[in-house]
Amino acid sequence: MKKALALILAVSMAVGLLAGCSGSKGTESAQPSASSATSGTNPEPFKIGFPWVTSSTDPTFVSIVTNVKAAVEAAGGELVTVESGLTADNLINNISDLISRGCKGIIFMPASDSMLPTVNQMCTKAGVYYATMFRTISDESIRKEIYASKYFAGGCNEDDEKCAYDITKALSGQGVKNLCVINIAKGDTSSDLRDKGIAKGVEETGIKLLNTTYSITEQTDMTKTIESYIAAYPEMDGILLAGTYCPAALPTIEKALSDHNLAGKIKVGRIDFDFTMGDYLANGSFNVAYGGQQQIDPQLSTVILVNAVIGTPIKTDGPFILITNYLELTSKEEADNFLTYFLGKIPVFTSDEIKANLVKFYKSDVTEETFKKTVSDFSVADVAERHKGLEK
Repeated sequence: MKKALALILAVSMAVGLLAGCSGSKGTESAQPSASSATSGTNPEPFKIGFPWVTSSTDPTFVSIVTNVKAAVEAAGGELVTVESGLTADNLINNISDLISRGCKGIIFMPASDSMLPTVNQMCTKAGVYYATMFRTISDESIRKEIYASKYFAGGCNEDDEKCAYDITKALSGQGVKNLCVINIAKGDTSSDLRDKGIAKGVEETGIKLLNTTYSITEQTDMTKTIESYIAAYPEMDGILLAGTYCPAALPTIEKALSDHNLAGKIKVGRIDFDFTMGDYLANGSFNVAYGGQQQIDPQLSTVILVNAVIGTPIKTDGPFILITNYLELTSKEEADNFLTYFLGKIPVFTSDEIKANLVKFYKSDVTEETFKKTVSDFSVADVAERHKGLEK
């Protein structure tokens, strides 16, 4: 009787394993059965490659690595980082290096649509999954090619056009009528979309767009730009920092305005939260920021990638593209909570939280809707409530 029972159990386990393999995407990982997802087993070891500006000490850049690492480690993986410039050539070279180092997945922020076919060819040839963060694909033919690739897992990005439109309207509501803008390089997907949103907001509100300056990466150039605005446009009553890779951008703008006795007289807004906002919001020299995506976008993009790499893709018929919301921040209290709970040592979702709620290997009922609800519930207050006490 015992031998017969053992035989029945062995056959049942074999059938379960075969059923799990039948749902596999690609040839790298078999999708586990529902029972294995809750039996205490773990995925096979894997590496995720991340080309990033790892030498940066800027808290935002550091927090991005913290959040990506938590997502990889939630499923028992290893994050492999490599110092990279954020240009297309740098990224392509570093992605090639990470593939050669045995990474089964690559997470990165594309510098342009045009680099993606090259990345797709490299990853497809190597059998490596990849996902993007922060960026959508605007070029229709490139988007069609990338979305057709079984190795493109998808990724998370925000609606840059709507964000820029919303913050332009917010500044108009605060009385701005003559606006100068600073943005990332022309041709950058995010920058171009933000330009479109600003243009729509300007047209709708009647704001006069005086000037837009691109590609500022040094504080000296930021100071010169603000001073040139002050000299050329005495009617300027608003500055929108729509995007920049310049370190300490907001303090540099604030100092230039203060040096000309204009701090608090010219409304200042920015897209992308940073760690300097609180005091300026408190004294009224800074007025509104839209952001919060710097942490959740790369983290959820990586979770999407990890699910694909370990054989439990969120979607089986194409990439999973998740859109996140920009959060609005207008008070010092909100800024302080952002500083503590977004830019500290704790990721916005811990590895344990990700494992319990967003990794399909461990929780078989994870779907697209699970991720969408996660995004819908996400806020500065949400993170502060979940992680109160962990920051100590």
